[in-house]
Amino acid sequence: MSPARPAPTTFRLAADDPHAARAAAAAALDRGELVVVPTETVYGLAAREDRPEALARLAAVKPGRTQPYSLAVADPAQLASRLAPTPPASHRMAERWWPGPVTQVLRAREAGTLGVRVPGHEWTRALLADVGAAVVLPSANRPDAPPPRSLDAVDAEVLAAASVAVDDGRTALGDASTVVAPALDHLRVLREGVVSRADLERHALPIVLVVCSGNTCRSPMGAALLASAWEDASRDDPALMPPALGSRGAFTAQGRPASGPAMTVMRPRGLDLSSHSSRPISPSDLRHADLVLAMTRGHLAAIHDLLETAGTTGPADAGHHPLVELFDPGGSEIDDPFGGDDAVYEAVASALHAMARARVAASLAAKEPSP
Repeated sequence: MSPARPAPTTFRLAADDPHAARAAAAAALDRGELVVVPTETVYGLAAREDRPEALARLAAVKPGRTQPYSLAVADPAQLASRLAPTPPASHRMAERWWPGPVTQVLRAREAGTLGVRVPGHEWTRALLADVGAAVVLPSANRPDAPPPRSLDAVDAEVLAAASVAVDDGRTALGDASTVVAPALDHLRVLREGVVSRADLERHALPIVLVVCSGNTCRSPMGAALLASAWEDASRDDPALMPPALGSRGAFTAQGRPASGPAMTVMRPRGLDLSSHSSRPISPSDLRHADLVLAMTRGHLAAIHDLLETAGTTGPADAGHHPLVELFDPGGSEIDDPFGGDDAVYEAVASALHAMARARVAASLAAKEPSP
């Protein structure tokens, strides 16, 4: 019979020196041991990512895990060299909810993904800064048990696996972080938590604009068909949050309705353009859009000219500059049907329908499994 593991050294932040608690916890993590720490959501079981013995201890406490753990850091810049360029939605979530209860699943520079979180608990974030390395921080519970909101609620077996435990009373939020995989043109909510889907829709949803010349034919048709394709995809994938879609004209006036033939060919597809009102694309649109899809290369040139004039050009991952490309992922242009009969409009609608479906399929095919 193996000897019983000694109880962890416990610090109570309301009474003990928080600096001494951090020093003891950092030393334990450096030795490859586990530490129970508070966060703003639930209590977590911390282990340094670069200590194999710590990860082995964690696996013994939380068996059956098949995906890698997310990484907790004091500053996401710690992981910059390991991450691929991130989409604008990631920047918006970081600005609004970091530090805080959102875990982002981001593409790694080499392959796969990394889950990243910046905890909102001040003491724990200071600990992560002291450690100076990424820490895995799953909830401090056994599999299939609820995550603990207080140190007293941590399972005895989990507590026994740690060498240091830090008590800061009941956690402020009491629910898990929301886990989101942001992409250029959609979000996937991999776990619902403190931040709701409604909050994500209000503050982080990617914005996609479809642009043609007059914003009465191709772009409203394309935007409606692309929205329909995303809606169909989201029925098959409950985690999926489609982008916010709109349309603009590169050379148009404000307030013109969709053309009659455009409305006619959309009706059999269950799409209604009767409330459409044309809008010229503006520098403000380009500052807020994540992706701009143009019908022709002439539209691409006009959009790039506007970007330069407005001074909104910048690196693609800076969060203030949209990616601009053709609506057709295959690189074909869509001729203007204006002045043509219903058959001409039907041909354009059919082409846009196929392109919209291909674009959504290609975007979703690029997704990675979550940590």
